[in-house]
Amino acid sequence: MPPTLTPIISWDAPEHIHTEKNNDWYWAVGIITLTAATLAFIFGNVIFGILIIVGVFALIVHASRKPRVIHIEINDRGIVVDNILYPFLTLESFWIDAHEHPSKILLKSVKTFMPYISVHIENVDPEKVREVLLKYIAETEHHEPLIQKILEKLGF
Repeated sequence: MPPTLTPIISWDAPEHIHTEKNNDWYWAVGIITLTAATLAFIFGNVIFGILIIVGVFALIVHASRKPRVIHIEINDRGIVVDNILYPFLTLESFWIDAHEHPSKILLKSVKTFMPYISVHIENVDPEKVREVLLKYIAETEHHEPLIQKILEKLGF
């Protein structure tokens, strides 16, 4: 990104909302994992059983770490989230869910493999962010995908 672009609005926010995991959470994930892996081994699918164990281990490590604080800015070209530019040309629309705490922007992308981008808003007025985004892309009501909501409820 060229250094000549000055941000119209910027803020810092955690990359995701962290929920502390207690021992019961780890036991539940472990029991479910061992059950699924054991079933895979019983049905003769050893590679899938190993994949389950490795995948859940990676998921536990990721879910246990504290979120980094990332820098978000909106400039004339697009939205920059942690040094990744999402150009306005690749974004269809946005929705700001100000009723949720913390507030978040849900961006709808034209990309097939990443249709929604969720960005938390902290230390800045969501209405100001909305006013800036309205100059560049349309506002359409969006809802987070169900799987994302389920994973957040489960502590991921």
